[in-house]
Amino acid sequence: MTPELLAMLGGGVSGFIMKMIATQAENQARLFEQTLSKQKAADESANQASSRGGVLMRRVITSVVLFAIVVVPTVVAFTDIGVSVNRETNGFLGLFKTVKWDQISGYVILPEVRQAALAIVGFYFGSSQVK
Repeated sequence: MTPELLAMLGGGVSGFIMKMIATQAENQARLFEQTLSKQKAADESANQASSRGGVLMRRVITSVVLFAIVVVPTVVAFTDIGVSVNRETNGFLGLFKTVKWDQISGYVILPEVRQAALAIVGFYFGSSQVK
């Protein structure tokens, strides 16, 4: 190979490499700008969500759930209020299940209310650990 051919080949390769590096830098700059705009949109959304009264709503939900778990069972325990609950029974050879309703006195705490109470307790104890 002649030195002129080698110089031309070297110049072409180095030009290609420099162009590729410039293109990658440009792509990274655009990606960084997109990331910043997405973060700005997420921050604005979080600020709008916090200004909608989320704290007040969480406190109301917490108060209602704790009222349903602590106060109502205590009050209902001294009354003769009847509550209907269902129970499943096995039917013919255990194939057909039927639902029967029984009347009990007292107050029934539903599993959903218990799960909500556990979530509330976990949330408040978990957030107190962060501070």
